[in-house]
Amino acid sequence: MSSDKKIAIFFDCENVSSKYLDEIFVELAKVGQVMIRQAYNDWSSKLSRTWSEKLPMFAIKPIHISANVSSKNVSDFQIVIDVMNTMHYSNVDTIVLVSSDSDFTSLAIEIKSKAFEVIGFGEKKTPDSLKNAYSTFYELPLKKELEKSSSNVDIIAILINAINSTKGEDDYAYLAQIGTFLRNKNASLHPTNFGSDSWSNIFREYPAIFEVSYKDNIRSRIMVRLVEHIDF
Repeated sequence: MSSDKKIAIFFDCENVSSKYLDEIFVELAKVGQVMIRQAYNDWSSKLSRTWSEKLPMFAIKPIHISANVSSKNVSDFQIVIDVMNTMHYSNVDTIVLVSSDSDFTSLAIEIKSKAFEVIGFGEKKTPDSLKNAYSTFYELPLKKELEKSSSNVDIIAILINAINSTKGEDDYAYLAQIGTFLRNKNASLHPTNFGSDSWSNIFREYPAIFEVSYKDNIRSRIMVRLVEHIDF
């Protein structure tokens, strides 16, 4: 993903914790510059205190949603309106939604249909329908390191499938093509969700399964192939 993106981020404060703010912005710094930062909540509520205290630290603009019977819908509608206006009248090319609410699935699909990058951050409870609507989805909290355990059998199988689906006649697959294949297959298939900064680092953790090599002498194009035929 390019690191020169112009980003607008929208926080659904009722559906995600403020404790993730730091790691969200650290991750987005790898993607590009965050131009617009807006958070939606009933800021008169005592329940919003933890969010209110952190907004100035991250230069986030609070958008007040008045408390009433349909406040949840009002909040969702306001985010939709502001996202669409931002797409039309700002120079951003990437929209970020921070929410675990399935109600934003249609919005994510619409954003992507307009050729915008749409990134999602949400907790484990985020439904698959919303995760898969994004270009890229990050599960909160972000994993800090790769957990090499039996639970990683699934990702090994996924990576083997990605190599077999993108490899050439020499059995090598370019890392860039693998990343694109995985992202197109499932928005949650991002190395950050498995505790690593890159797919290449994950491949290198399993030298008995994956062989990492380079196409050129300047080591700029990484290639991967299976050490031997493995059935998963």
